[in-house]
Order: sequence, then C-alpha cells, then structure tokens
Amino acid sequence: MPRVTVVPADNLVIVDGQALTFKFSAPERMHALQWDGKQGHIEWQGSDDEPPHNEPLEAASYADQVAPYVDLWTKEKTRLDNEAAAAEAEYNSLPNVKARKLASIDAETSAAIMAGFECEATPPDAVEPELLHFSYDSFDQQNFADAAVSMQLSTAGGIPTTTPWNAYRNHTADSKGDLVILQLTAETFLPIYAAALNHKATKMAEGGTRKAAVEAAQTVEELEAI
Repeated sequence: MPRVTVVPADNLVIVDGQALTFKFSAPERMHALQWDGKQGHIEWQGSDDEPPHNEPLEAASYADQVAPYVDLWTKEKTRLDNEAAAAEAEYNSLPNVKARKLASIDAETSAAIMAGFECEATPPDAVEPELLHFSYDSFDQQNFADAAVSMQLSTAGGIPTTTPWNAYRNHTADSKGDLVILQLTAETFLPIYAAALNHKATKMAEGGTRKAAVEAAQTVEELEAI
C-alpha cells in the first residue's frame, strides 16, 4: 500500500511523496489523514461536543478510509498526465515545429547578414589591395545606402567625392580585428558596395533554400536535419 497524506483545507493529497492539489470532498472536521503504508491516523478538529483527537487507522481501514483518496489522486494524476501529453504532442506537431524552424532560420539569416562580409580594398598605407572585413549591421547597412547615393551625386559636384570607411584586418567570430580607415572614392566604393549587396543576397538565398526545405518536410526528423 502507498504512503498517503490528505489535507482537505489545502485541497492536498500526497501519494508516495507526489503532491497534487485539487478539489475533493472530505468529512467536515477532518484536519488531515496520515498513512505510512501499513497504518496511520486521522486528525480530527474539535467541536462543541468533542475535543481535537486522532483516530487510529489499522490495515483493515485502508479500503474504506484511505483508498478513496488514492483513487481521487490517481484520477487527477491521469488527467494531468493526459493534458501534459496532449500539450507536448501539440508542441511537437509538424506545423508547430515548422513554424519554430522558420523563425529560427529567419533569425539565423539576419544574424549572418549583420555579421558582415569580406572584400578586397586598398588601405591608405598600402599599395596592393587586401582582404578586409566590413561591418554590415543595421547601422552600417544604412551607411552603405547613404554612401551609394552620395557617390552617385558626387559627379554633379557640390558634395564630397570621397568618404572614410571602417574596415578590419584579422577579423574573427570572436574579435572585431584591427581597425583600418579607408578613403573611398566612387570608383573604389562601388566594388565594396557590390560585395555588400551580394553578401546580403547570398545569405537571404541560403535562408530561402532552408525555408523551402522546411515547408517541404514531412516529418519532425526531416526538420531537425535542416
């Protein structure tokens, strides 16, 4: 027989150490029931006619006075387990897994775009071009767009024909690298701007390919492999 504790005022039933709280009926003055697996007692509250006292429970008492609470606990546990299983099944259903995967791909694609790109450029202190890293976060994307307009208008005169631009040597995923300040003209800016646009398009195409694979997937296992 299991170990059982019942506290009606707290809507509490504990069976073998596992507590559940739910509404159930119990005698009016019953404060608590304790059963150690072999025997136990009921703690009764006092009344006008009777002081508080404990009623011993022997093995023969289990079926009538303890088992009904165990049955109620078992039904409630079954209900909760079924609800949890249904919620887990819904969470892991193919449409929901697809939705989470698509959101993850969007986030990963955005992060890959904003991580920046590599492009050759010639620093002021160098003769030959070298491969440098260029930032492409949301701030620098706008800078690229503004600079592109500026360079297009520079031929009309009245605005600067060069623009300083930050790039980085020795860039890694963990280190921004060493700052290199470029002085770009319309001619030297254009290849870098083209590389920026190509970087973004490439990452978006990669994300689009992954998202198409998600849409085509028929099982959760296929989704996990994407």
